[in-house]
Amino acid sequence: MGTCEAGADLEIIDQMEDGDGTIEMTAMRGGVWFSFNDKQGGTQTPDPYAEVFPMAELDPPRAGSHYAARTRGGGFTDWGAGIGFELYNQKAYDLSRYAGITFWARRAPDTVSKLRFAVTDSATAPRGGQCHEYADYSTCSDYFGSDLSLDTEFQRYTLTWGELAQSGFGDPRPDSVNTSAVYGVRFQIDKDEDFDFWIDDIALLCRED
Repeated sequence: MGTCEAGADLEIIDQMEDGDGTIEMTAMRGGVWFSFNDKQGGTQTPDPYAEVFPMAELDPPRAGSHYAARTRGGGFTDWGAGIGFELYNQKAYDLSRYAGITFWARRAPDTVSKLRFAVTDSATAPRGGQCHEYADYSTCSDYFGSDLSLDTEFQRYTLTWGELAQSGFGDPRPDSVNTSAVYGVRFQIDKDEDFDFWIDDIALLCRED
């Protein structure tokens, strides 16, 4: 679907400056931000059941950026909580023409630093039909990703698709993420952690060839 303009290094997914809770409609992409959690005992803002995901104002701004995606909370006891977005309105999107992804992130003081970045693809998401969900267990949701350590100041994180790996609990376990069929992006905190983090200016890396 998408491909970068000639000579470009990046192609923006979302700069958050419009504050509308949807990614930018570039290269046929179109999807909403959302929050999610394990529904086991915790609290989270924004509420996963809210109709619109509100972008948070940065005070002070980061360079020219005034808004970012933010979530905060804690107390979840099963697998945790996080935020994410869809790339193509619940359908698979082809990212194979891009080299990877980049974004800025930070956390609040006295909150957990570990953040799991992941992409949901046809092999790891239930809608892809390759993993399975049963009454008492699931082989899905072992998404390709990377564990990051957030600082209290904004830092830029850049990942190529080849750097992403599964955690190892799911099935199937392909050699790499299926970049031709990606549903979305997730930022997740583990269970039993207090969290408060921001994601800003997320973009795709253009291939050099």
